[in-house]
Amino acid sequence: MTRLDRRKFILGALAVPSGAALLAACGGDADSVSTGQGSAADPTSSGLPEPSTDLSFLVPTFPDGFRSPAAIVAGVEQRITFVVRDEIDIMRQTAPSELAFTVSLGDVAFADETVRLRSDGVITPYYPIRFTAPQPGEYVATLVDHPGVTPIPFVVMDPADGTIPQVGDTLPVVDTPTIDDARGVTPICTRAIQCPFHEHNLTDMIGNGRPTVLIIATPGFCQTDICGPVVDLLIDGAEGHDDIDFIHAEVYGDPSEFDTGAFPDTTAAVKAMGLPYEPALFVTDANGILAARLDTMWDRSELADALAVL
Repeated sequence: MTRLDRRKFILGALAVPSGAALLAACGGDADSVSTGQGSAADPTSSGLPEPSTDLSFLVPTFPDGFRSPAAIVAGVEQRITFVVRDEIDIMRQTAPSELAFTVSLGDVAFADETVRLRSDGVITPYYPIRFTAPQPGEYVATLVDHPGVTPIPFVVMDPADGTIPQVGDTLPVVDTPTIDDARGVTPICTRAIQCPFHEHNLTDMIGNGRPTVLIIATPGFCQTDICGPVVDLLIDGAEGHDDIDFIHAEVYGDPSEFDTGAFPDTTAAVKAMGLPYEPALFVTDANGILAARLDTMWDRSELADALAVL
C-alpha cells in the first residue's frame, strides 16, 4: 500500500458517477506544486485555453460523497466543494469560470447559486457552494446548465448527530504539539521546512482574548491535486495578522509507522474536532467561538475571506 492508499481511512473514496475513476480528496507530490500563477477563471490574462463547456462529471471533494454523518448538518450554513471533469480527467486549465447550481430536497429546489471558480494558488480549480439546509434529509446538487451531468446526492444530518464544530460553536479545547512539547507527535510538522505555527498550544490560546486559527493538515502528504498546499497558503495569508494566533496540527501521531506496515494513530486534534477527513481550517474569535471553517480544499481568496471575518 502506498501512503496515499493508507490515508483513505480519513479521506474516504470520492463518490463519482458510474464510469468515472475514483479520486482521493488529498494527494499529489512535491514535484507538481502549483506556483499560483495564472487562473483558469481568467484565461485571457494567463494564456490558458478558453473555458470549456464539455464537462461530463461533477465530483464532490468530500468523503463518501457527502454521506458521512459527521459532515453536513441542517440549520447552519454549510460549505461543500466540487471539481468537474470531462471524459478523461479533472478539468484544470479549461474549467468554466462559473457554474449554476441548484440544491434540492425531493422535488423542492430551495437554493440556486451561481458559483465562481476558485483557483488562486492551487492547481485544481473548484467550486464552493454555501447553503443552509432547512431540515435533515436526502439532498441533490444539480448543474442547471448541464442536464447531461449526473446530479450528486448527499445527506444532511440533524445537528445533534454531527461531530464537527459548526460556526457559532465553541471550538473544542485540546493540547497541540509545540516546539517545546511534541506531546508524542513526531514530527510535529511534516512540511519539508517546518512551518511557523508550532509556537503555541491550542489549549492556552482558545478564549485568551485573541483570535485563533487552527489548521489540521499533513503537508508532507498533501501538496497539490485536490486539497492543495494549504499550509503554505496559510503561511502567506498570516502575514500582516500579528493580532491572530496561528496553530498547525498534524494528522498522524507518527507517520513513519506506515513504513513498518502499521497504521499510525491520528492526533488528538483530529479526534477532538471529530474529523472524518482533512485538511480543515477553524477560525475562532477572541472568545474561542468558531467564526469560519474551511474543509477539504480552499485557495488564497477563500482563505482571505475566512480571515476577514475576524
